[in-house]
Amino acid sequence: MSASDTLDRLNTEGIRPAFDDEPKYHELSTVFMSFEDTNEFEGLVISVKKYGLFEPILMWQGWIVDGRHRHKACLKSEVEPEYEYLPDDMPFNVVRDRVVAANLMRRHLTTGQRAMTAAALANMTQADNQWSAKTNSSELKSTKDSADQLNVGTTAVKIAKAIKRYAPDLAEKVKKGEMTLNAADNERRKRQGLPEKTNAPKPKGLELDTMMKVGGKNWNSMVSAGSLVSTARDLYLQDGEKGMGRSIMQILESGEGKHSQSYNAMGLIALYNSLGSHLSEIEELLLDEPDTASMN
Repeated sequence: MSASDTLDRLNTEGIRPAFDDEPKYHELSTVFMSFEDTNEFEGLVISVKKYGLFEPILMWQGWIVDGRHRHKACLKSEVEPEYEYLPDDMPFNVVRDRVVAANLMRRHLTTGQRAMTAAALANMTQADNQWSAKTNSSELKSTKDSADQLNVGTTAVKIAKAIKRYAPDLAEKVKKGEMTLNAADNERRKRQGLPEKTNAPKPKGLELDTMMKVGGKNWNSMVSAGSLVSTARDLYLQDGEKGMGRSIMQILESGEGKHSQSYNAMGLIALYNSLGSHLSEIEELLLDEPDTASMN
């Protein structure tokens, strides 16, 4: 049965079509790291066999765009998969953004993993699965767009692209969380005979201490404190408590940022000691107990 014949049989009420073969995986379903050969996947298989799917597998134009692990768990546990069908005429960029958003909510990715995912998403179009030889510029996702959506810098995405191109084995390690992006890039540069990267100092005008001196009485420390609080909130919502710690440690270990590792460490220790004495007051500001079960 052809893909078009299969789609013709698709019921508007969302009933699963009778595929002669199981549906194929769209590239969108593979841009995030696989955990098929892990205990996490085995736990998913057990859960599916016992309780069924909690979230349906997402289909678009006859392809699985999200839920390849759920699909494989269904096959392994011999449980009938459940599908949700997006309209065939839904624009590819809308489908892509929905898949990315859903995965970011479920997964706790390191900075390197997010950069690798952003690199895979950049400039991905519907034509990548050969439905159309034309490239619709409105569907292109630029490096900056991908970086913004995955909450990483454009430089990190460019580095990820270089690693994928010249050292795919290292790219796989970064995707699995076994290697930081910085370490993989250093090894990639070494293999290519390129000079080692150096963390050149930032121009003094950009350093916080200099800005405070220039600002004088007009400098308001509340601006920095507000920025710190909002950044901590966003990082927590994005990565969860454990992922938040991993991301901060990766920054410390890579030596990136405005200051040296020593100054970064000093600042974080001071922050910890300062907030520790106000913990009870901070907890009183919570309206409800934070739900971290799905984040860790």
